[in-house]
Amino acid sequence: MSGRAPLAEGRVFEVEIAGVPLRLKSSHNEQTVKELVQMVDGKVHEALKASKTGSIQNAVILASLNLAEEFLNLKRKTKSELDQLEARARRVLMELENSRVSQNSLGVAKAASSQAGTEL
Repeated sequence: MSGRAPLAEGRVFEVEIAGVPLRLKSSHNEQTVKELVQMVDGKVHEALKASKTGSIQNAVILASLNLAEEFLNLKRKTKSELDQLEARARRVLMELENSRVSQNSLGVAKAASSQAGTEL
């Protein structure tokens, strides 16, 4: 389940990020919006603590970069794991196909030897 309601049912949410009140229209459910807001608010607060200027604009940019970095790392990791799974699936498929060919060859050889035994 994606946490999304149909687009026609988009709701407006009153939220606050780093003390800034916002009205968000979202097709997500309330729990998903709450999680997203908490994540962004947490990242902005972390960036504000690390910022020398205390500028909310700088903090938002730093928070965005941190979130983008996390996203990019997860995307790369997911792609790598997917590539590994696809390679493993191809190997298993090849083994199954080779096994079937071997069994068919064995069946033909058995049939041939059985026929040869009955023809004598």
